[in-house]
Amino acid sequence: MQVWNVKKILNWTINFFKAKNIPQPRLSSELLLSAVLNLSRMQLYLKYNYVLTRQELKEYKKFIIKRLEFVPIQYILGEAYFRNIKLYVDKNVLIPRPETELLVDRALSCIKEIYSDKKFVTVLEIGVGSGAISISVASEIGTILEDSKGDLSWHLVATEKSSSALKVAMENAKNILSGNKLDNIKFIECDIIPENDAEFLKKYKKNINLIISNPPYIKEKDYQKLPREIIEYEPKISLLAGESGLEVYEKIFSKIKPFMSPDLCYIVFETDPKISSSLKKLAEGQPNVKRIEIEKDYNQRDRVLTIKV
Repeated sequence: MQVWNVKKILNWTINFFKAKNIPQPRLSSELLLSAVLNLSRMQLYLKYNYVLTRQELKEYKKFIIKRLEFVPIQYILGEAYFRNIKLYVDKNVLIPRPETELLVDRALSCIKEIYSDKKFVTVLEIGVGSGAISISVASEIGTILEDSKGDLSWHLVATEKSSSALKVAMENAKNILSGNKLDNIKFIECDIIPENDAEFLKKYKKNINLIISNPPYIKEKDYQKLPREIIEYEPKISLLAGESGLEVYEKIFSKIKPFMSPDLCYIVFETDPKISSSLKKLAEGQPNVKRIEIEKDYNQRDRVLTIKV
């Protein structure tokens, strides 16, 4: 029987993935082997001579076969890292991207500015998915508390039209948050906001100070150009917007007006460079807009649009 130590099997897998045109062959190999051995990627290189057991080889082989089918690593392992948290993910939710972390940065910045004017902040996330954004905001809002002289009270409503995705978000919230941070989040299954819900209308009408969303924004003509591992495995409903890419943004604008606080409200969207200028024009056409800003991502591409109303 052939003996496989960490160095040998890593080199073999990297070359094998390269030959099969698997994206990021080294990263794929390292992450999958790290999961099997319960080691960090750095620890792999400190244990180059460790010989894998038969069971470890069997498990690693299963992972390799899935990766050969272009299954995303996050779905193979059932986990994704986002900012300071580890999320459970499966085919019902989008895999959170590093660029979306900028959306959280901007949201927290807006909360801090709102706090300077108010002592209670109500946040709405539309399309919660895995919960990456809402859970990050809830877990990091304490940094704003530390900078403040008083107590900041907050409440966050997270909506999602996919019941399967909502279950993932709720489970992630329970596993990551506790105490008041968990109690202060309310999850609702609906498209954008619940319609014909008297209780929701009574509680949130003119009360929301911050609206966050990373909605579907891929144009129909661009969808088929996406990488195979995205088209075949990630939820189409979370990616494809329609012909213009603005369809979901338009829907959000049409439904949120009654709920925005007339005193101070921010809307923070993730967007795509291909539609950012069109989204800015759409935002400029909304009532009572005071300021619009577009921030770039790590690759200097338009990524986050903030509207102050």
